[in-house]
Amino acid sequence: MYLGTKKILNPAQHEEDRARLLKNKVNATWLAFSELDGIINTAALGREYFKRSPAWMTQRINGNTVFGKTARFRETEYHQLAEAFRDIAKRLIAHADEIDAAAMDD
Repeated sequence: MYLGTKKILNPAQHEEDRARLLKNKVNATWLAFSELDGIINTAALGREYFKRSPAWMTQRINGNTVFGKTARFRETEYHQLAEAFRDIAKRLIAHADEIDAAAMDD
């Protein structure tokens, strides 16, 4: 289910396309970054969670050709990416809870 804020002209077709893309890790990863565009800083994510360059992340997300081969995440890196998303989500929820719990300015 699409959770973004962009207006979808044909929601039924969009969900059908999403379901097709979510069948494999390469496309599911591309879809996640596509839908989170402008929200997730891929350069910072690559540096913090993978200790890699922004170019390295972009090459894998987009499946660029590097040295004659298609750049892809390894299976362990897909799991590492999923865990990074979970960590970011946990951190965002913790900050949201702190904001809710804080007093209003006087």
